[in-house]
Amino acid sequence: MRVMDKTIGKNQLNIRLLFVHLSFWGFILGLPVLYMILGPRIDTVNYENRNLAEKPVFSVSDIDSYPSDYEDYYNDNFPFRSKLITLNSRISYQVFGEGIGSAIVGRDGWLFYNADLIGDGRTLEQFKGARLFTEEELQSAAASLEATAEWCAEHDCEFVLMIAPNKERMYAEFMPESYQSSRVSSYCGTDQLVDYLRDNTDIRVVWAYEDLAEYKEMHPERPLYYRLDTHWNQLGGYIGSRALLRELGIDVPSADEKVTHEQELEIGDLTMIMNLGASDLFSDTDYSFEGYPAAGMQINSYDPAGIIMYSMPDADPRNVMIYRDSFCLNMNLFLGEHFARISMIAKDCWDPALLEADHPDVLVYELTERFVENLVDEHIQP
Repeated sequence: MRVMDKTIGKNQLNIRLLFVHLSFWGFILGLPVLYMILGPRIDTVNYENRNLAEKPVFSVSDIDSYPSDYEDYYNDNFPFRSKLITLNSRISYQVFGEGIGSAIVGRDGWLFYNADLIGDGRTLEQFKGARLFTEEELQSAAASLEATAEWCAEHDCEFVLMIAPNKERMYAEFMPESYQSSRVSSYCGTDQLVDYLRDNTDIRVVWAYEDLAEYKEMHPERPLYYRLDTHWNQLGGYIGSRALLRELGIDVPSADEKVTHEQELEIGDLTMIMNLGASDLFSDTDYSFEGYPAAGMQINSYDPAGIIMYSMPDADPRNVMIYRDSFCLNMNLFLGEHFARISMIAKDCWDPALLEADHPDVLVYELTERFVENLVDEHIQP
C-alpha cells in the first residue's frame, strides 16, 4: 500500500512538473503570437538614448558577419523587450532609488550624469574638485587658444571662448549625500582654467556660470536646468545667450522680460539612459519665450546633430560661426535673430577648412564644462 502511495505521489509530482514546463514554454513560444495581436497597441518608441540594431540584409559577401548582426538585431527587437527593460528600470528607480548606467539619482526628482563612468568628459571629478590642471596643462591650453585667437586676428575675425557649466555645479544641493560628503572643494579645474586665461592671456572668456548663478540667486524657484536631462533648459539657454551677446557688444532684455510661461515635460536624456520612458510619474520644467523664432529669420539649415544655420536681414552684419556642442541647441534661436548670418556647427561635423571657406567675422568656441580638458591639446583653426 505504501509503495502504491509513493508511486501515485511521484506521478502527481511528475505531472505538476510537466504542467509547469509546458506552461513556461507555452508562454515563451506564445509571446510572438501575443505580440502580433497586441503589437499595434504597444508603445514602441526607443527610450534608450541609443540607436537600436537594424535588421541585416543577407548577402553572400556578408555571410561571416550575418549571424552576429542578426543576433544583435534580435536582441534589440525581441517582443516586449522595451516594456520589460522599462519595468526592470522602474523597479530599480522607484523601489530601490538606484540609478542605472551613467545616471545618478539625486534629491527631489533630480537626475545627474556620471560622464566619468563612460569616458564622456568629466562631471564627478569636477564636482568633487578632485582634479586640477597642472601648470604645464594650463600653459598648453592657453597656447592652443592663443594660436586660434592669433589666426582669427590675422583674418579680421573675433575669437571668444564660451563655457557652459555642468548641471552638478549649478545644482549641487540636489546631488546625493554620498557625493556631497566626498567633495574636496567646489573649486575645480574649470575655475582654475578661467582664472588662468583671464590673468595670463587676452582670450575673451564667457563663463556662463557667473550669469546663471546670479539669476538663480534672484529666482531660486525657477530651475535653469532640466531635472531629467543633462542640459540647461530654455531659460538657462537664454541667460547663456545673453552673456555671449553681451561679450559681442549686443544688449538684449533680461529673461524676466522675455519668458512667457512654464511648460511641463515628462522625459529627458537621463530618463532615456535609465530606460524609464516617458511617464506622468516624472515631472520637469521648461519655459516658453515670446517672439521666437524671430520674424524674418531664415532657416538655411537645421540639423541638431550637425549644422544649424540662420540668416537675418537688417541684423548685425557680422557673420558668426560657432564650434559647438549640444548646449548650443537651447541657444540657437536666441542667437540667430541678431546676426546677418550665423552657423552653429557640431564638433563631429567640424572641419577647420570651413573657417577659410566661410570667412567668419566672429568665431565662438562653445563647450560644456565637462569637456574643458579637451582645451589642453585641441586645435580648431586651420
